[in-house]
This record gives sequence, C-alpha cells and structure tokens, in this order.
Amino acid sequence: MTVFDATLKAAADTFFKLPGAERVTYLPGSGASRGIMAVISRRGPEGIANVSGGSLPAFEVLVKNHATEGIASDLLDTGADKIRCGKRVDNRPGVMRLTEIVNQDAGMMVLAAS
Repeated sequence: MTVFDATLKAAADTFFKLPGAERVTYLPGSGASRGIMAVISRRGPEGIANVSGGSLPAFEVLVKNHATEGIASDLLDTGADKIRCGKRVDNRPGVMRLTEIVNQDAGMMVLAAS
C-alpha cells in the first residue's frame, strides 16, 4: 500500500464520524447483512429509460471502501447488492439496489442506487 492510499484510508475513518453520516444496512447479494456508516445524497426522482412518464428515486451512497466497515469494491455485486436506508431524511427505511460504482479510491466509494 502506498503512503497516499494509507492517507485516503485514514481520512475515511474520520469522515464517517462527522455529522451527516448515517447508519444504514448493507444487504449483499450473498452473505449476511450488516450495519455500515454512509453519507446518502438523495437526488430525487429520475426518469426510467423507455418508460414514458416513469421515474424512480435516485441516490448516491458514499461508503468506506472496506470489506467489513463498509463495502469493498472488489466484492461489490452491482445489481444484486442492496442497501436499506430512509428514502428521505428521517423517513422509514426502504431497500434500494446498488447499481454502479460512480467513483472510488483506496478509502471511499460513491455508489449509485435506486
């Protein structure tokens, strides 16, 4: 591991202790569910391709890139893995599918969810 990667991982440890991070449930397609810390960006509804007037809520989920304290990028199964969190702040939790890795580094990942 490079010094740069170690710095990114250390920054992630601190980042998820800040206000704005919330506890969510990670539901892997295979394996046991577990609670992790995440920062959820609730973007609102987005159109569905080939469905006139259809929309789904869209989210970006920032998590630790870590096998036990977050979600490891090499273990992520987009389409099968899901997350349970409030679709609005302080709302009853719903389940969303993790659809793609938007961005990642050694410490954190941004995932698209809907």
